[in-house]
Amino acid sequence: MAAKPQGPDLTGLFVVLPRTPDRASAMVRELEGSGASVALMPLIDFQFPADTDPLDRALNSLKAGRFAWVVFTSVTTVRAVTRRCAALGIRPDALVPADTRIAAVGAGTRQALEEIGVDIDFLPDTDQSARGLAASWPDPSGSDPEGGDLRVLLPQADIADPTLHDALTSLGWDVRAVTAYCTVDYPASGVRFTPAVSAEGLLDPEAFAASAPAGPRAVVLTSPSIARRFARRCEPVPAGTLLVAIGDSTAARMRELGLAPDAVAKQPTPAGIVQALSIAMSTGPTP
Repeated sequence: MAAKPQGPDLTGLFVVLPRTPDRASAMVRELEGSGASVALMPLIDFQFPADTDPLDRALNSLKAGRFAWVVFTSVTTVRAVTRRCAALGIRPDALVPADTRIAAVGAGTRQALEEIGVDIDFLPDTDQSARGLAASWPDPSGSDPEGGDLRVLLPQADIADPTLHDALTSLGWDVRAVTAYCTVDYPASGVRFTPAVSAEGLLDPEAFAASAPAGPRAVVLTSPSIARRFARRCEPVPAGTLLVAIGDSTAARMRELGLAPDAVAKQPTPAGIVQALSIAMSTGPTP
């Protein structure tokens, strides 16, 4: 007999995650541990920009101690930077000098950094998003009373929301944003830096639209770019499908696209997603 879930019970729920296996393992374990069955339907992929020289220059400058802070906003950013470090002959754990502080946007990003031997100095306490990071970021007068270097390196996606950059700039920091990777439709056709993915066992949008699970079905939309691609490739959404957003920015994009979220996970963690799915199951699809 299967063990009864200790937290919210998602037994009977069929959950579709628009992620590749390498980016979904923790979420899959949490969902299955709560009784749900899970299918992966990748919609986005990642590749290096055609010209990596700006990123390479930024990483060399970081290693040389020319930044007061470096901010990592996603696991994908950590992976892209790690791969470019290898190409440049830099050990990832030697990339950031001792005097440079490191910020991570959430627990997953922190774990990815720790796995390559990098410890962080700053993590938002509650809202683990770019908005939460900006809201809790230290004022430069308090962090740098002697008026020293205020440069912040922000490696990010080509489609990154400008909220964090603008917020830190408004506080008086000198933010240098650089494209670390490009977000593209799955599968990527350029130079990938994430693990190779086998299509075996993955759900595609056509199969999603045609399938009819015996019980309730939910889709977890994990970013605004995934929401946009889901709307483009999966509409009309089959009747009765629960839609859960991770974070307010994803929920806002869904509403712009005419996709009403049935619940919003306030924390981008597996446990936060399970809680949001439980809420969606209890309330049912938005009319």
